[in-house]
Amino acid sequence: MPVSDLIVRWGGLRAVAAFTIKSLLIIVLGVIVPLYALDPFGATHTPAVEIHDEAEVLDDAALQTTLEDIGFRRDIRLAVFTTDDVDPYASSDTVFNDAVLDYALKEQPSWISTADPDVWADGLVILAVSPQGRWVGCYFGEDVKVDLRTQQKIQDAAKSSFRLARWDVGLETMAQRTADFVGRPIPSTEVALLVAFVSLAAALALLAWMFWSRREARDAYKQARRHFTQITTDYDATQIRAGTIPADDAHGAQVLARFAWFEERYAGLVRLFSDFGSPRGAQWFMSSRRRRAQKLAASAKELDRVDDVIAAASTFLTLGLGWEKVWENEQGPVHEDLASYAALCTAVVNRTRLAHVSFDVETDRAWIQKRRDRLAAMTVELAQRTLTPSAALNELDTIAAGVHSRCDSLARRALAADTSRLGRERLGRYEYSRRSSAYRNSGPDYLGWWSARSGRMHYNPATTIRINSKSPGLRAPGLSSSGTGPVPQFSRPVASLVTGYSRASTYTPASSSSGYHGSGSSSHFSGGHSSHSSFHGSGSSSRF
Repeated sequence: MPVSDLIVRWGGLRAVAAFTIKSLLIIVLGVIVPLYALDPFGATHTPAVEIHDEAEVLDDAALQTTLEDIGFRRDIRLAVFTTDDVDPYASSDTVFNDAVLDYALKEQPSWISTADPDVWADGLVILAVSPQGRWVGCYFGEDVKVDLRTQQKIQDAAKSSFRLARWDVGLETMAQRTADFVGRPIPSTEVALLVAFVSLAAALALLAWMFWSRREARDAYKQARRHFTQITTDYDATQIRAGTIPADDAHGAQVLARFAWFEERYAGLVRLFSDFGSPRGAQWFMSSRRRRAQKLAASAKELDRVDDVIAAASTFLTLGLGWEKVWENEQGPVHEDLASYAALCTAVVNRTRLAHVSFDVETDRAWIQKRRDRLAAMTVELAQRTLTPSAALNELDTIAAGVHSRCDSLARRALAADTSRLGRERLGRYEYSRRSSAYRNSGPDYLGWWSARSGRMHYNPATTIRINSKSPGLRAPGLSSSGTGPVPQFSRPVASLVTGYSRASTYTPASSSSGYHGSGSSSHFSGGHSSHSSFHGSGSSSRF
């Protein structure tokens, strides 16, 4: 198969190029960066070994052969130095460093940098031990130096062997540990492992994100197709149902406004599906494809819900077959608000008792029960045709407005009942939060359930005739959330009032406290030389 045909089969040049770039990035992050950070294959350089066994404790020839078999990541001059010309009882921490430097100045001047006589020569690594003084040290040229923590690791690697007088083995171990660090892009093992881990994690995250994006795009497209098929199948029936909705009714008018928007958006949805096409291969991995699929699914889902609202409005406003289920769903937001009102009563009782404030909520609880009884009675009246559907929806509006007003009043009265300074401050915080935009213009959506004695009762707030924040088609021309004009005001849950009261009633000013928090510092020996104060070559020593 020609390459061009294969590219077309996989979704086109742009999609294949984007997929290839992401795949290469995964390879770089998952393979190349960890290998670069850890550099496991770079130790191919044979060191130039020189042994200065002044303490006469080594097998020079055997040790030299062993050390030359150790691979370094760069050209290294490896000097091994042993000496007993160290006072084992000296109190100075730099006595061994001074001994190594003195030997270099007197016997091995090539160990000192010619460009800067205060540092070790470039490419030089000195591994030193004093058998009698019980000292071990390592020293480095400026171009191969490692940090103090790494120096300590190199020294610690040999101490167990040195304590057993196995001098050759200890120095070999030091050389091997030195080879592990010197010349590596990231000298610190911890940092190198961290970089490798983060890079590998990023590669896996990118790979997971690519397949997640592909799955989300495909799932969204399937949902869009399912909703679109339902809309198309019911389209003619929806138009017929819309014709039965009375336009002179406020609730019917807002449903018809959404139906007009529905018809306009339906034509646009057909164009969206046409533009989306039939993706294949690498196209599903593109972020733009996922976003477009999700937008398509959201549009189709919203139109499908408008279709359901139109069917519900037609059924209920004409009291057609199945109106009881529509009415049951229509009461859901009011029942949820009444349940929130009841929860606020309970919260007020508990908080005022803790504040030692006398407060009675029985009137509020009686009002809640009366409204619940009224909802049940309205169902009977609708069945007996003594209450019209339009009047029933208007009465739901009235009950909902009453719940909002009474909840706000109850919260204010309960907070105002505490006349202490803290009580006044809590009331002020509640009033401030009520004036904020979070309460005026937004807030939580209806949950779709409320708690009753028989258990949790569910409904679908997206398919109610009365509009709320989860209703579809809210962008239809003619709808208003301000309550002006013929369209009823958006119904919002009173849960935000309950939350506002709970936060305000439990508010306690933060107590300030101060105290002295001392901090300490510690210093450590960093390899200085007391008798050569200007020398600052890299290296350190420690006892074993």
